[in-house]
Amino acid sequence: MKRPVFFAHIVPFLYTLVVAVSFIGCSGSEKFADDSSAKQPASTADSTESPDAGSPTVVNLTQAQYTIADIQLGQPESRTLGTMLKLTGVLDVPPQSRVSVSMPVGGYIRSIKLEPGAKVRKGQTLAVLENPEFIQLQQDYLDVKAQLEYADLEFARQQELSRENVNALKVLQKTRSDRQRLQAQLAGMGQRLSLLHINPATLRANHLIRTVRVPSPVNGYVTDVPVNNGRFVNPADVIIEVTDVSDLHVHLNVFEKDITHIRTGQTVRFGLGGAGAPMHQATIFMKGKSIDADRTVAVLARPLGVSDDFIPGAYVSAQVAVTSNPLSVLPDAAIVGFGGKSYVYLLESKSSQPVSYRFRQVEVKPGVAQNGYTAVNLPLTVDVKTPVVVKGAYSLLSQQNNSGEEE
Repeated sequence: MKRPVFFAHIVPFLYTLVVAVSFIGCSGSEKFADDSSAKQPASTADSTESPDAGSPTVVNLTQAQYTIADIQLGQPESRTLGTMLKLTGVLDVPPQSRVSVSMPVGGYIRSIKLEPGAKVRKGQTLAVLENPEFIQLQQDYLDVKAQLEYADLEFARQQELSRENVNALKVLQKTRSDRQRLQAQLAGMGQRLSLLHINPATLRANHLIRTVRVPSPVNGYVTDVPVNNGRFVNPADVIIEVTDVSDLHVHLNVFEKDITHIRTGQTVRFGLGGAGAPMHQATIFMKGKSIDADRTVAVLARPLGVSDDFIPGAYVSAQVAVTSNPLSVLPDAAIVGFGGKSYVYLLESKSSQPVSYRFRQVEVKPGVAQNGYTAVNLPLTVDVKTPVVVKGAYSLLSQQNNSGEEE
């Protein structure tokens, strides 16, 4: 007996409808909801296999499920991604900005009122020294100056007598020699007084000073005061240390293997202290040309702006954005996380009668992520030409998990 034409058409339609509802009912948070009532018989082509422990996890989809899940296939591509290179270092200043102040002639400290951390300006008095030798130096200078004045008069007189042929030429020559010797002696003594910050031009016989001031040679901050009032300091003793922080920089230590990633002009983000957040920025302006014993190279960066928190010698932690070598990457959507691990899905096979797809789950270790792509290395056992699910991987994970719950 022949079946009615209507019945012959409606049965395939109902079968297709049941298959589609079954797939839609398997969706989790993505496109499939867990619905055990829509579970299909094990004999249909869209069942999910749950192999024994140690076997690869596979997911089977029909053509309808494949279309609904909007699966897209692709392959890893090579891209150059940026990475953050973590460095450590200290805040530092160049040698010319760190000044140890001393005097060429010793003396007793009669006044010093500065403490470490005090801000000073160039020319400001740091300390006052007293020594009877200061008086003697001034007295000797005035004495030589008086002798030179007499020598100038005598030289002029001998020149006049020489023109009139009254005296011998050797007398004029002797007068000229004595005058030149006194000139050199006076100039030397004047320079010595200048080193003591005494102006020779202001010296008078009735006004000799016994104390000298020690001025600051730079603008900056006092970093050390190793002396005190009443102490005698020798010429080699440091009276006070001043640091000019206007040229402060970040001194970073870069390992030899990473130095090729560093170039001048790069931006550095750094924070103060071991766990300091990178709140400040600096620009690299110099790379060292020698390798230290710990296989690091010095790299200098100049901060963008000055902060009162910047103290020479302070420890810093820094980050530098560098460009890595080309890496094998996949879109972020191709990598799914589950149970603390990361996975991708590979197209293992495709059947034609009926059309179905078989996907295999593979664990991967994600690397650098940037601009929507993540570096991954597929297992060596995977053929490089094997298609990878680059879109719809979460649908496969949901199908896999829901099918496991149903079983």
